Amino acid sequence: MQEASAISTRHPVERGVPFSLLRRLFSFPVFLGALLIAGIFLGTHLEGTRGDTLFSEGDTWWHIRAGEEILRTHAWPHTETYSFSAAGTEWMAYEWLGEVAMALAYRAGGLVGLKLLSLTLSGGMFLLLYVYAARRSGNSKAAFVICAAVLPVAAVFWTLRPQLLGYILFLVTLICLGEFRRGRPGALWFLPPVFLVWANTHGTFVFGLAALGLAWFSSHLEFQRGAIVSVRRGDSETRRFATVTLLCVLALGVTPYGTRLATVPLEMAFLQPTNIANIQEWMPLTAERFLCVVVLALLLAVLLSLAAHRQTCRLEDVALLVLVSFFAFLHLRFAVLFLLVAVPLLAGALGGWIPAYDAKKDRPLLNAALMLLLLFGMVRYFPTEAQLAAARAEHFPVAAAEYIESHSVAGPVFNDYHFGGYLGWAWGSSRRVFIDGRADVFERSGTLDDYLLITRLDGRSLRLLDKYDIQACLIHRESPLATFLSADAGWQHVYSDEVSAIYERRKERR
Repeated sequence: MQEASAISTRHPVERGVPFSLLRRLFSFPVFLGALLIAGIFLGTHLEGTRGDTLFSEGDTWWHIRAGEEILRTHAWPHTETYSFSAAGTEWMAYEWLGEVAMALAYRAGGLVGLKLLSLTLSGGMFLLLYVYAARRSGNSKAAFVICAAVLPVAAVFWTLRPQLLGYILFLVTLICLGEFRRGRPGALWFLPPVFLVWANTHGTFVFGLAALGLAWFSSHLEFQRGAIVSVRRGDSETRRFATVTLLCVLALGVTPYGTRLATVPLEMAFLQPTNIANIQEWMPLTAERFLCVVVLALLLAVLLSLAAHRQTCRLEDVALLVLVSFFAFLHLRFAVLFLLVAVPLLAGALGGWIPAYDAKKDRPLLNAALMLLLLFGMVRYFPTEAQLAAARAEHFPVAAAEYIESHSVAGPVFNDYHFGGYLGWAWGSSRRVFIDGRADVFERSGTLDDYLLITRLDGRSLRLLDKYDIQACLIHRESPLATFLSADAGWQHVYSDEVSAIYERRKERR
């Protein structure tokens, strides 16, 4: 009793729950996570506001507009109404839940709200990746090192679109499957609500289903070949797995469009050849040489670690790595899924080389002070509404859109594909665009093919502009079409800035 009293006197709060919670909250692994968040803040805000990744994607704006209209009308769209070239074509807001979240962020905080949402989603995704890698490797330091190494590469995917939520839900699925393997069967029951949200957010749910299917298949096998192992599950666990998988599949039909949203990835794969062949994010990975080299290097590192028996790896993990590697090389946009699968495997291999975290050597007060310093720096240098507005004007035709409105430019306006989302959002119901980032809609209507012919100057450009009765063109100032129109007597250059240029038909030819 006397010894216990002495211990209590020296450390009166150490044995209590609050002290233990604070030690965990300000532990070194949590501090490493805070460093990653700070790195993400820098990665999405390089070169001042000019390099802000919030404005690197034109699709952000039509996503916000779709979310705003759903909130305003309390209804989900079924036909296209934003353009004059594809009006009436079937269109579903198949990412409506993410779009509503974006619209709410803009309502709450304008451009600052969008920036905060972008940082929250990209930071949340990377924190989940760090947690998953640390859990898998048992070494938070190794997880941090590999996450920090790929952070600059991952930054190219941090554009504000609903797909960021899809990546987060993919990681949540992998974490739940990992916890199930560790003997926590209750983790599986998180998956049906995850897929319910996922089906209404982004088509990447098909990769979640693939991860489930591979894990279910592997649970029936028992073997070890080198570093690759598979463990057969008991009958009760197999039945639980099958039940959860069935519930996940059923959840895909709980959408405003019924089961129709579940077919969107199939339509994208088989019914949109022009979109797949021409839009940059659907290009093969070789289209981005640096990213291709990084993916090849990471894949080679994983394979070498398995060959050298630096770690053992579940059959379903290897199969999933092969699957996402295939799709990454097939389409550039899926390279991020490769990173989400490969990084935890590399952390496991790296764990044997880096000393594990030792809680006895931790300095929670120092960690807390450094974390508060990082928080202060991010708050202090968080961009203002004015700074973000200036950055937006450096990427999108803000002034040109206002010129069109203020000068009452008559008739339909042809616009650049990248500009379409912003123009549709800025003009609202006052004017319709020619095209925006919803390539699926414009391929079905035939507009996408016409757009490509116009911009590639194949000899039919002027006839196609006549087909749509185009009276003005708002395009990139240095585009080939701008050079062509400058030399054509039927068009006159009426406006330009650092981003865009406007050409109008000469009045005598109207």
